[in-house]
Amino acid sequence: MTSIELAAPVRLRAPAKVNLGLEVLTRRPDGYHDVVTILQSVSLFDTIDLLPAPALRYTPLEGLERESDLLWRAVRLAETTFGVRLLAEIRLQKHIPLAAGLGGGSSDAGTLLGALAFLAGIPIDEMERAAAALGSDVPFFVRGGTALATGTGTDLTPLDATPNAWFVIVVPDLVIPAKTAALYRALTPDQFTDGTATRRLAAALARGETLDTRLMRNAFTPVLRQWDAVSRAIDALHAAGAPVVLPSGAGPSVFTVVPTQAAAIAMADRLPTGTGRVHICTTVARDPNEEILRAVRG
Repeated sequence: MTSIELAAPVRLRAPAKVNLGLEVLTRRPDGYHDVVTILQSVSLFDTIDLLPAPALRYTPLEGLERESDLLWRAVRLAETTFGVRLLAEIRLQKHIPLAAGLGGGSSDAGTLLGALAFLAGIPIDEMERAAAALGSDVPFFVRGGTALATGTGTDLTPLDATPNAWFVIVVPDLVIPAKTAALYRALTPDQFTDGTATRRLAAALARGETLDTRLMRNAFTPVLRQWDAVSRAIDALHAAGAPVVLPSGAGPSVFTVVPTQAAAIAMADRLPTGTGRVHICTTVARDPNEEILRAVRG
């Protein structure tokens, strides 16, 4: 058993994500779906404070049992799979909207697992493989950045060149019960594609090219349009000048891409009141906590 003890508090930043493309290929015999998607970390962060303590202390978010809390499950996975015991008090501050397609809970879990891997000297690819047990997006957040994800979303190919782009994200005031399962069930065969557009976009990004919005797809767009709040958000972004608007993941968040922060602010200012919560973000490169973790490890 490897124990991680802290001499001073550590603050980790857990970034949200958007899907620069998300194509669904087919429904698998096991009930899951094969996808081709590009995951991109963005500058909307939860914070995870690790405070020196003689034993692990963590209180899940209100209303969650420990075994349903992804951050708690991440701590347990590190201990049971790799023999890593964290001796710290964990304090989580949420800023990423819940169940919005932005990966908040997955990011909290993946970010902590990435930190524990770094501090305990565990190969990062081993931690990514183990993280898949917690959910399809969790392995991506072990490192974050930009990555092509295939299979059920857990087979990752990191793209070393992070695009330089800004995003206007709108989160409609909407809760979809059992959202991800419901959205996948609602897909019809004509909404399945072969992933070509998203793979082409990934190849271009890997070459360091500018993000080509003409190649951006999301299979869930027509399904999410059935909710008035999502349709209003999409239409409002188009009316504010957005040429392309996509859901992030299975929504209900939607976003558009703009070249500069000034353009993002101007577009956000043109959105009518009541469209939803608006976030202006830029891309975040891989391993955003590496510098502080190096200082901890010495």
